[in-house]
Amino acid sequence: MLFLQEMKKIVLSISYILFIIIITFALHSQSVLDFDGEQLVKPQVGGNFGTTNKEIPEIIMPTALEKLWREFLENNYKTYPVGFIKNVKLNDSEQMEIAEIISQITDIDKNIIYKTWTDTKDDTNLNTIPAVRTNMDYTEFKKLMQKSDDILGGGSDYEADSLIVFGSVPVTYEEAVEMYDLTVTKDKITGGYARLFSDYTVAMAASILPIFLAIIMCIKDKSSNMSEIIYTRKMSSAKLIFVRYFSIITAVMVPVIILSYISNFTVWKMYDGIKLDYLAPLKYDFGWIMPSVMIVTALGMCLTELTNTPIAIAVQCIWWLFDINSGIQSVSKSYSIFRLAPRHNAGCKSYFRTQIFVSNFNKLAANRLLFAGLSILLIILTIIIYEAKRKGKLNAHFKFKKSFSNLRNSKN
Repeated sequence: MLFLQEMKKIVLSISYILFIIIITFALHSQSVLDFDGEQLVKPQVGGNFGTTNKEIPEIIMPTALEKLWREFLENNYKTYPVGFIKNVKLNDSEQMEIAEIISQITDIDKNIIYKTWTDTKDDTNLNTIPAVRTNMDYTEFKKLMQKSDDILGGGSDYEADSLIVFGSVPVTYEEAVEMYDLTVTKDKITGGYARLFSDYTVAMAASILPIFLAIIMCIKDKSSNMSEIIYTRKMSSAKLIFVRYFSIITAVMVPVIILSYISNFTVWKMYDGIKLDYLAPLKYDFGWIMPSVMIVTALGMCLTELTNTPIAIAVQCIWWLFDINSGIQSVSKSYSIFRLAPRHNAGCKSYFRTQIFVSNFNKLAANRLLFAGLSILLIILTIIIYEAKRKGKLNAHFKFKKSFSNLRNSKN
């Protein structure tokens, strides 16, 4: 009965209608609600299968050095510290540090390298790229490049885990066939598309929008004086908080599940005669998307009950902004255990990247279990806070106002 009452309050609210509109529009804008025309075709001999990044030192080292050399001479380094591009210009001492790094890679005197930068008047020096010394060890090279990234403040392609972006090589016919077969056997085709849907759903909606529903539901009772009535009832705090928590999660997940099947249905029509996994959307909805919904909802409820304010919006927006803009410079970052929104998308035919998903499945599972566990802990904390307020032992909003008032009086 209580669950239905809470659900009714949510689904009949303007905020919930806006939630459905926003998430639908966001996913439609990224073309993950309709995969028509995005059919995978079995590779044929002689075709162009695109490129992939591999950690091949012989390719990575000269390519990375070339970029570092050009940026050094221009003193204009491109970094993405929080996802957005940032052009870094170094001072003279920092430029000397980069010259020292290039010197260790090339065996050219650092003073000559530094003078090359100070004497650069045109593009002549840009076209003369030094070579990596013949006895350069790749492990040492990675440490030197990491040092460059540290000097730049982080977020550059020179970070040790990001150097693989310099190892771009063509995908061979044999590799393309292997990728296709893995998609058919492991993903049953539909899994890859469901994964891409989940990627965008978490990044663009599930890791930010539930905070508003959680806050509105908690504040609504206070604004309508319902909290006083609820406090006097014999209903346990645990029951009320848990029911409200699961009602918000249910309200969020129902349209997500519906949209995931609308998305995947467009895939079914393209692969007639191939064995598909019709439960793939559901698996990813609960395994990939729901843990993010759980932690965001729990954080919203906990902070709102603690402060009686919508401060959780600011906290979640900051967290979300930094998380989605941490980029996917490397697979390790995309599947990091602390990522609120794990990323798998990397451009064209990301649903084809089954091996990357398989290789990082354990990291993803650990990440999702961690956030699901943290969300339960936050809800338990919310219950403790709610029970304390119910007994009159905690009123953070009143204490804050009283402290501020006392501080103002003491100044007067």
